[in-house]
Amino acid sequence: MPQKFSFAGQFVNPDLEWALLAAIISDPPKYWETLDSLPPGVLTVGQAAYEIIAAAVEAEKPIPPIDTLNTVSPTPDPSLAARELANLYQKRLLAQMIQPFTEKLRGEIKADELIAQTEVELTRIQTAIREMRSGQAMSVADLLPEVLKEMASRQQAVMETGTVAVGLPTGISRLDKMIGGLQTGLHILAAEPGEGKTSLALQIAAKVAAQAPALFVSFEESLTRLCLKSVCQQANLEMKRFFDGNGDLAQLNTAIKEYGSRLKAFYLIEGSSRLTVPQLKAKALQILARHKTNQCLVIIDYLQKWASSRREFSEFRHIVGALVAELRDVANRLNSPILVISSQNRGGQGSSFMTSLKESGDLEYAADSILFLVKSKRPANPPARAVDLHVSKNRFGDTGIIPLIFRPTIGIFREEAKF
Repeated sequence: MPQKFSFAGQFVNPDLEWALLAAIISDPPKYWETLDSLPPGVLTVGQAAYEIIAAAVEAEKPIPPIDTLNTVSPTPDPSLAARELANLYQKRLLAQMIQPFTEKLRGEIKADELIAQTEVELTRIQTAIREMRSGQAMSVADLLPEVLKEMASRQQAVMETGTVAVGLPTGISRLDKMIGGLQTGLHILAAEPGEGKTSLALQIAAKVAAQAPALFVSFEESLTRLCLKSVCQQANLEMKRFFDGNGDLAQLNTAIKEYGSRLKAFYLIEGSSRLTVPQLKAKALQILARHKTNQCLVIIDYLQKWASSRREFSEFRHIVGALVAELRDVANRLNSPILVISSQNRGGQGSSFMTSLKESGDLEYAADSILFLVKSKRPANPPARAVDLHVSKNRFGDTGIIPLIFRPTIGIFREEAKF
């Protein structure tokens, strides 16, 4: 008996599937970069092998030999291959609808009934494609038990820690009380040059790393400098002395032994023009899997420097806007906060106006919270100086001003009453 023609069968590419799997085996971190493009159904011949690979990568174990892939050459661009396979999957869904439709055209069914059936099926396919792109759609009724569970978990966390931060804690108690800690979403930190943006971000990252992974992406400073700055913050050592060659190495060695283990969940990435948002997301997913947790903090230092390396639009504000939108999507995908350091435009430096954010339009609307470090006229004992942390936008509650003291020689901020 002749086999029945399958229209959907025209939209498969087994060779590309095997080449993609071979690429992941040769470079396991590519698994994380392609993860979102490969939900169940995308692979037609390689799903079983993919599940073996996934189990090994997520457990951080060696990938066992897969005989089928012994002679397969890896694809040079796994991300492109994954997107192409996802596109074929979407076409298969459409083909599965079109073939029965064309067969029914030859039958006795009335045209209006066939159109109605087609509309229902097309809606189902559109839903499947949308869910593939954005995650599974669920009704509010189905989500309510999960909401109750999450609220109970937050309440339990507050009871256990004695803090009011339901998000990841910043270590600044008044800020945690005001914004509820760094919750899932996009958070902006801005100030004029030299006001301590990087120092505050490092301080927050080290605090978070005590309970969840923190990933700091720097387009400004070298990783060794950031590492030294973080250790000096923890040990109250003056970083400049070590860079000038005048520091006490015995003190530094003691600090590294004492505080190094506390920073095991604190990761640094040196940003470059080659770094993409999908690669950043892949790194974060890999770190989450390594620590067997479901939330982390990502810090970008700084936004405009990263955006300047991108060329997808002619106008810089559009480039910044696209980058902000991508980062917000990643925050939601990771269920984690992303703290983005931003520069201020020349006319707004030193202020706490949201319009002072360089290329401010998209930042102002996309951010869940916007923080500014602003010089204060309050007295302080030099070299310490008074600084106000302005919470100018807060999607989670009130706005306000938090008085801080900044000790630039050590690089730490403290609430004024705590000095």
